[in-house]
Amino acid sequence: MARLATDNGARRVLVVDDDADWREFLRLSLEDLGYETTEASDGQEALETLRRGGRYGVMLLDLNMPGMSGLEVVEHLPRGPHPRIVFLTSAAAQDVGSALLSGPHYYLPKGASRDQLSLLLQSLGE
Repeated sequence: MARLATDNGARRVLVVDDDADWREFLRLSLEDLGYETTEASDGQEALETLRRGGRYGVMLLDLNMPGMSGLEVVEHLPRGPHPRIVFLTSAAAQDVGSALLSGPHYYLPKGASRDQLSLLLQSLGE
C-alpha cells in the first residue's frame, strides 16, 4: 500500500457514525492499517471538526444517522478541499444509489471486514 504524506491529510480518516461499536471497529482497523483517525458520533460533530481545519483524505460517513443524515453532512461541507466520502450503511447498494449519484462518493456496507476496508482505501489511492 502506498504511503502518502500526512501534511495534506492523506493518511487521516474521519469516522462518522452514531454506532459506537462500529466506530471503534473502524478506528482499530484503520490504526492497524497505519491511518490516523478522528471519530465523530454525528453529522454536526463531523462538520465542526472539518470547520476547525481538520484535514482528512477520507471521511467514512454513516448515511442514516439521527439528526443530520450523511447526505445532509455532504450538502453542508465547508468550502475548500474536503475528504473523499465513503458512505457507510446497512442498506443494499441499490438502495443508496441517489447518495452515490450526489457526487464522487463511495460505499462500504456496515459489517465489512478489515480486508474490505483496506481494499477500498487502496482503490482510493490512500
